[in-house]
Amino acid sequence: MNDGPPKSLGTRIALTLTLVVAAYAALDHVIQRWAVLPKFSELEQREAREDLDRVLRAIENQKLHLAEHGRRLANWSETRQLLVACAAEPANAASARTRFAAANLAPNELALANLDFAYVVDRNGAVLGGGALDPRTGESLALRDFALDSVAPTHPLLVQEKHDADGTELVPDETLGLSITHLGPTLLAASPIVDGDGETRWLGTVVVGRRFDETLIAEIAAATAVAFDVWDATGAELPPAVAARLERVTVEGGAVVDLDADGRLAAWTIVEDSRRLPTLLVRANLPRDISSFGEDAATYALVSTVAAGALLVFVLLTVLRRVVLNPLARLTGHAVAIGRTDDMSAKLRLDREDEIGVLSREFDRMMDKLEHSRAEVVRTARVAGMSEISTGVLHNVGNTLNSVNVAVNVLSERVRESKLAKLERVVEMIESQGDKLGEFITNHPKGKHVAPFLSEVAKLMRHEHEQIAAETNKLQSGVEHLRALVASQQELAGKNELREAVRLEEQVALAATLADLPRAVEAGLVFEVSGTGLGRVLVDRHKLVQVLVNLLKNAREAIVESGRRPGRIHVACSRDGERLRITVEDDGIGIPAENLTRIFQHGFTTKAGGHGFGLHSSANAAVEMHGRIDAVSNGAGHGARLILDLPFEPAPQA
Repeated sequence: MNDGPPKSLGTRIALTLTLVVAAYAALDHVIQRWAVLPKFSELEQREAREDLDRVLRAIENQKLHLAEHGRRLANWSETRQLLVACAAEPANAASARTRFAAANLAPNELALANLDFAYVVDRNGAVLGGGALDPRTGESLALRDFALDSVAPTHPLLVQEKHDADGTELVPDETLGLSITHLGPTLLAASPIVDGDGETRWLGTVVVGRRFDETLIAEIAAATAVAFDVWDATGAELPPAVAARLERVTVEGGAVVDLDADGRLAAWTIVEDSRRLPTLLVRANLPRDISSFGEDAATYALVSTVAAGALLVFVLLTVLRRVVLNPLARLTGHAVAIGRTDDMSAKLRLDREDEIGVLSREFDRMMDKLEHSRAEVVRTARVAGMSEISTGVLHNVGNTLNSVNVAVNVLSERVRESKLAKLERVVEMIESQGDKLGEFITNHPKGKHVAPFLSEVAKLMRHEHEQIAAETNKLQSGVEHLRALVASQQELAGKNELREAVRLEEQVALAATLADLPRAVEAGLVFEVSGTGLGRVLVDRHKLVQVLVNLLKNAREAIVESGRRPGRIHVACSRDGERLRITVEDDGIGIPAENLTRIFQHGFTTKAGGHGFGLHSSANAAVEMHGRIDAVSNGAGHGARLILDLPFEPAPQA
């Protein structure tokens, strides 16, 4: 039973609603984390791939821009004239190349065309003009492959001779691509120079290019709004993290999106050269705006859910407190007040038309009925209590009357067998002799037996007197016990307890006599008493005898019911600390396990003709003496042990 302060119903409802809202918010947050946020991540990765595609398209646009410059330079008439002049007049080729380079390939011309280098090469590989410019310093450079007067006609930066199936020479295809030069990654465009007079004839190649440096990266990043980095994919000295990404991109192909070391989202891919070889590793760096937005959205959703739940809980509690909780609190307080004051005439009278109003009116009506019912129950309980007390007194009186009846029978038998009649005849015979009494006693044959007879009669009369005195004492004890049993009703009514200093062995002997054990002992019953050296103790003597009589009587009846002969009853008195234990053990029929506690219930009995009150009244008497009775048995046929446990209080020394 919980004896603590009652928990408020409002608190429980608030706690329940709070837990529901918290569970809903947690579940909603988990769902968003599990189902919604991955969508933001997928969108972010898709955006990363699209940004990377924009960078690649921008690189392709740069290639096309180079190709446009290359085609324009290849289509200039000055370019064709230079090739024709160098082929027709080799002696004047040097001056023609100088004039052409000064007019068309000067550094300022390259800067205006946004080119890092431009070269004109005839179909045999002779370099007819060109140059390279460092846009950061404005200084002229030399592209290592074109630093000499000629290059191999099959150089990958040049367009290649082309024929059809019949061997007819065709105009070569334009070449666009990416190459790794000693200037670093470089975008290249090679356009064929074609003679436009009549027949189309290939004369040479215009090679233009631009280094993939910070300037070009900045231009592409500005045009695409995507920050990116590039590495030479053919280089051996790459940072470990970059080398790992290069290997992964090479194995998986396409674009790879992951997180870099500083938590940014990075999209990786490889740009191939004109020969389809991996040349440039590109990484597009993207801020995690979408994921951050998703995180913010999830946080906002959680906060809004909690706030909405808190508002809902507040509104519900306010409504519940006004509509339900406050009326219930009044009803509860009214019930508690009735329980405290026991005044069932007080009325609640909640003026409401809803269920709580009906409950309050029914509660008042129930209190009226309960008040009338309680009066009836009290009257019935008083009658039942009087009946139970009377039954207990009569039961114990019946037990004691058995002993009184035995004593009366013994007295009656002694009176019937008394030698008084013979003594009266002897007295008559002596009185009839008159003055001849002396001669009669001395000489007459009958007179000689008078003196021995009188002596024998005196002895018999003394023995009878002793037996009658003993039985009279027993009868007196039984009558005294009967008086005490009758008086116990008044003692119970007044809650009085009369304790006396007694010796346990004497009370056990008295109880054994009242339980009619002496006759059973004469019939062969073994009755033993041990542990009687406890001295005088303070107990309610009559209640103790009442309990012992019932325990001994039940033990004797259990032995008779088992059919065991002669049977044995052992009473053991012992002290355990501040407790006194009197054990009555028998080898009778025993007690089944399911009946070990039921035997003390009022009306429970397993005996034919039993009333089920002896052990019940004994248990009550033990409780009244601040003790208890316990039953122990190994089951049917194994005897039983009933233990009377009482407070041990030695009597003061006289």
